[in-house]
Amino acid sequence: MGVPLTWLVRHQDLRLRVLAGHGDLDREVVWAHSIELTDPAPWLSGGELVLTTGLRLAETPAACAEYVGRLVKAGVAAVGFGVGLSHGQVPPALVEAAGEAGLPLLEVPLPTPFVAVTKAVMERLAEQQYEGVVQASRAQPRMTRAALHGGARAVVRELAASTGTSVVLLDHENKARASHPPGAGVPEAAVLAGLRASERAAAAVSTGQDGAVAVQRVRVGPRAHGRLVLTADRPLTPVDHLLLGHAASLVALEAEKPLRLRDEQNRVNALFLRMLLDGGVAAPAARDHLAEAGFPVREGIRVLALRGGGPHRILEAVGSELAETGLPLFGRGHTGCAAVLLPAGDAVTARSVTDGARARLRSRVWAGLSAVHDPADAPAALTEALNASSVAETRGASGVVPFESLAGRLLAAVPETRRILTTLADTQLAPIAAYDSGHGTDLLVSLRTFLEHNGQWAPASAALGVHRHTLSARMDRVRGLLGADLDSAHVRAELLLALSVWQEPGDTGRTG
Repeated sequence: MGVPLTWLVRHQDLRLRVLAGHGDLDREVVWAHSIELTDPAPWLSGGELVLTTGLRLAETPAACAEYVGRLVKAGVAAVGFGVGLSHGQVPPALVEAAGEAGLPLLEVPLPTPFVAVTKAVMERLAEQQYEGVVQASRAQPRMTRAALHGGARAVVRELAASTGTSVVLLDHENKARASHPPGAGVPEAAVLAGLRASERAAAAVSTGQDGAVAVQRVRVGPRAHGRLVLTADRPLTPVDHLLLGHAASLVALEAEKPLRLRDEQNRVNALFLRMLLDGGVAAPAARDHLAEAGFPVREGIRVLALRGGGPHRILEAVGSELAETGLPLFGRGHTGCAAVLLPAGDAVTARSVTDGARARLRSRVWAGLSAVHDPADAPAALTEALNASSVAETRGASGVVPFESLAGRLLAAVPETRRILTTLADTQLAPIAAYDSGHGTDLLVSLRTFLEHNGQWAPASAALGVHRHTLSARMDRVRGLLGADLDSAHVRAELLLALSVWQEPGDTGRTG
């Protein structure tokens, strides 16, 4: 922000006259500096109006050209040459050099002291700062009203109108969610990559010959909602940055409103689910509450248990997935797992929710799904889901393991019971395996076939391809090795469970 040269020239009290650079009077002066050095460049930072009486300036074309060249290189806005002291008029060689370089050259008459020019610049800069504050104070309420009535799109529109710039609201994938003026383009990927602020930085700015681009993160605490990108064909002012920050806050609050309401509702739902899973809610009350919350309960409920990450993080990811399907989240942590209530029906919802949560978390998650239950049987559904998720983790399953698929294999799949069965197998089956190894027999295979055919001689011998008397002789040998009665249903059941986890020495796969 600076004072336009056109404003200074029109200031009647100063009586400045333009001698060169008539086509560059749109430049802005950021300061007025009186200096008589022939090389003032080391004391300049750019944008100044250099005031001089030419005290040490030679009037030769070479000296004037060298002087102008230094000023142009330093980036000064213009030169004000005071006449009537060191020089009766502005040296013609200086006028010619300034004209050739495109550097505005102003004649300052003797009655106009340099301090008057400096004071005029300072006062105008102060006025502009105050005008900026007034502009911001007027624009901010308009932007706030826009947020209340029109949401993020209205805020983007008001920001662009108040700053005279182009504004685009980007999501996490750099896709435009809102823009103004209509059709305003997203800056090139290279520009955005250069402006990609770090996780801790709130904003970044890039300024070049074609203007400026500013990026402001839209976030509340750790939760980010995208970025606001403001593009101008001029340098940005403090007011631009102030309004950009205000707009980012409004957009963030607008995005947070449904999230805060959803978070609060999720906390209430979690309390209800805890009572439901503990068996503390009667069936009619459970059905009424779930129905009022928009949870379809007519065909019953399922419980989905997910493990492999922090329950809180999993529930956040699952909640976002369910929100996209229009379902409320009833979820809570339980023994290191995330337990989530789902409607009855097929497992499509469970699979999509699990896959979506994995994608959001970018980590492995194992999932188990209960059978369909009445809401009053939620504790039983929770137990089934937890067991199924334990099996999923043991198997390293990438999908959702339904509890129904575990029929006949649950005990061998759950780590706690598998350890007991492994001990049983080592005790009961090792003698038979040792006998087979030493005598080249197939007693262990014959025993498995006999047990899997419920002790029926004809079907078992047919499956083995041997005569029933041969199978009977083999079972007599097994009786002798085990010292057990194979006619007992309890003995046969115990041996069949042991076989479900039995591994031959050196074998890393299951035989069951």
